[in-house]
Amino acid sequence: MIKGKTKKLSTQKQIDLVRDKLLDLMEEIRYEVDVPNFIYSAIYTVTELTYDTAPNPNQAQLLMMNGIMAHLEHREDIAKDPYVTKLQKKRGKNAK
Repeated sequence: MIKGKTKKLSTQKQIDLVRDKLLDLMEEIRYEVDVPNFIYSAIYTVTELTYDTAPNPNQAQLLMMNGIMAHLEHREDIAKDPYVTKLQKKRGKNAK
């Protein structure tokens, strides 16, 4: 096995990777866990992680609010964020 220096992914690629893995997990367990319960559990877990790893509670809250604001900004122009469209298309197909 070759041990080399691993190049760290860019911030956007890290965000995309986490989002894709969460979507994959949601797809994998969709028949076992209702969507609202999945969302609640994911938000609860992310909130715990945020508060556990932030230097202080204010930083944790700011990080979480920044994530919400980024989502709201992208919702105004769906073309900016293809994942929103992907989620909406999946929901539309499964809603019937």
